[in-house]
Amino acid sequence: MRIKYIILMFAALLAFSSCGEKKKKSYDEIAMSGLTTRTENLKTNIKAYANKGTLIGQMYGTLTGIGWNRWQCDSDRCDLKALCGYRPAANGYELAGIENGKSQNTDGVPFKAIREDVLKHFRKGGLLIMNWTMPDYNGNEDMLEEYTKQLAKYLDTLQDGYGIKAPIVLNPLPVDGKAWYCELSKDDYISLYKKIQDLLDDEDVTNVVYGYSETYQPGKNLMDRYPDNKIDVINVTYLQSKNAIDLPLYQKSIKEIVKQALPFAQDHNNAFGLTTGVESIGDSSIFSETLLTVLKQHHIAYLIFGRNQGEPIEEHYYTPYPGVSNKKTHGFMEMINDEVCVFLEKLNGLYLEH
Repeated sequence: MRIKYIILMFAALLAFSSCGEKKKKSYDEIAMSGLTTRTENLKTNIKAYANKGTLIGQMYGTLTGIGWNRWQCDSDRCDLKALCGYRPAANGYELAGIENGKSQNTDGVPFKAIREDVLKHFRKGGLLIMNWTMPDYNGNEDMLEEYTKQLAKYLDTLQDGYGIKAPIVLNPLPVDGKAWYCELSKDDYISLYKKIQDLLDDEDVTNVVYGYSETYQPGKNLMDRYPDNKIDVINVTYLQSKNAIDLPLYQKSIKEIVKQALPFAQDHNNAFGLTTGVESIGDSSIFSETLLTVLKQHHIAYLIFGRNQGEPIEEHYYTPYPGVSNKKTHGFMEMINDEVCVFLEKLNGLYLEH
């Protein structure tokens, strides 16, 4: 009898132990498409919201700034918030490095800090955009599969304690004119892009909206490498460095980008967004005259500025920050106070069904 009692107790302990190993229940709903419902809603809303205004954001907008990095301080800092009282409605990030298991991306930002920032921004309803500048896999298919598997694992970690994943606009292989894959033929590039999509599908990635991102080079046509396969967002990047400021060229280029890319996006039922700015600003009229004019005339989903980083003396900033001269602030304040500009405080329901 005693032996039978011991056996029953041992069985009960095993049952209890196995229950404890079950995964935490997820409250994330899956749509018919296989994506989470919030991700599916984002696909629709990012296009519809462009009719109401433009989401204003920044690369690493709540992670880095002039004189600070979030992972090195406890304060909830943000250059935009400190300057004008508004938080970015959209944040941009780079994921290069995650495929090799590195702790930091190629911009020197810890992936742990990115994850924390993504979840915080998601909880507040903000838009999240991620580029993946994948390193050369030298034709090794096993390596390519491993790269995408590591990316998929990281994307899966972008979920809260209830298992609800943050929807991401993912730009695989952003065409910047510098990366190794920019040397591929058009057909080979498109084939690689689609292969990455298939591999991520194989890993059951459910929180990604695919985007195509291209850096504008004055005098060259855009969208030549557009992979017409499950794309919902087109991004064009145009940044001027502080050592090559040419404001007339900047104004001309922004107009040309919109002229080429916006109709293309509309024809393909894609949202269109800009990543842009002039490092150290040069003249704040770029905000009030060049960019604001474009935003008021066209339906642009988002406008993301380049990253603010480092110390003031280094002048690595694309938006004004507290303490910068008034001549670099005036035009920016005029732009952001226009109703066409949407910040986080005005953004509602990006992930909800309407």
